[in-house]
Amino acid sequence: MRPIEKKIWKDELGNSIDKEYDPYTEAKDDLIANIGKYCSYCEVPIPPKSSVAIEHIKPKSLPKYGHLSTKWSNFLFSCTNCNAIKGTKDFEFDDLHLPHKNNTLLSFRLDEGGLLRISPNLSVDEKQKAEKTIWLVGIDRRPGDEAYSSKDDRWQNRFETWNLAVKYLKKYRTHSVSVDVIVDLALAKGFFTVWLTVFESFVEVRKALIHKFEGTATTCFDSSSNAINRNGLGI
Repeated sequence: MRPIEKKIWKDELGNSIDKEYDPYTEAKDDLIANIGKYCSYCEVPIPPKSSVAIEHIKPKSLPKYGHLSTKWSNFLFSCTNCNAIKGTKDFEFDDLHLPHKNNTLLSFRLDEGGLLRISPNLSVDEKQKAEKTIWLVGIDRRPGDEAYSSKDDRWQNRFETWNLAVKYLKKYRTHSVSVDVIVDLALAKGFFTVWLTVFESFVEVRKALIHKFEGTATTCFDSSSNAINRNGLGI
């Protein structure tokens, strides 16, 4: 799950504000410019622009969050699968890991084939938070899981992208393709974490991916593009 740094809006005096969009759909262009057209949870690209769904982090259909329905702070992007699974689930921010608040690259890992697992390096408390993130959007679902639906193609897309990244890793090692080619392909196919993982030994590629995927939280990486605690505070 790609960690995101959302834009901080300011008023005429330079004070931070929670910009309001009424209707909330007017935030779409600003979100695209800020974090790109990718699901904020599973990282799948969401074309075309007309189909991009603004994700209300706190469900707008729950009365107690109605006041957040037009607030910038409550917006991300979501694909149809993540949105449907998340539904109206209620939660506290401190009880799970979210891409705009935590370095979610430390929460999960991708094994061969893009198989998503909770990171074994987490403390017991942080592991429980990562598990609740999976409960929220089911990003680890695949055939054989009890909750899996045949309509959910996230695992298949991630698997296919993994194989493509491995194919281009071989080309890159033989100097058959450039960093620009790898990054352009990654931007088109999505799944930032897949490319970052497959090219883990190539700092120049990782740095380019972090820079080119709009809205990626640079504070979640050290100078060698390794994932670190967000802003030095917690995960």
